[in-house]
Amino acid sequence: MALSMEEQRMLDEMERALAAEDPRLAARLNAFGQQHLPGLFSSPRAKTISGLLALALIAAVTVMMFALSPYARHHSNTPPRGTPSAVAKSTGSSSNTHG
Repeated sequence: MALSMEEQRMLDEMERALAAEDPRLAARLNAFGQQHLPGLFSSPRAKTISGLLALALIAAVTVMMFALSPYARHHSNTPPRGTPSAVAKSTGSSSNTHG
């Protein structure tokens, strides 16, 4: 939605008054949205390389999770809670201590 000539004039007048009253604030507001890291990831080659590195990192983490997950399940000496073998062992051991 475009501003009318009168609205644009009023906006320009308010901007000039703000700049005269607080130049530092006016400079910060003028720079708002223009700040970016110069040259960082600006070339298509840098974007491609960073994307490939991110993909490789995600793939490595995924492979490590799948590779290590069987070891976590098979090397545990205690069965998970709530399984029939765990319940039988706990009831069997408690009956031996009382008798």
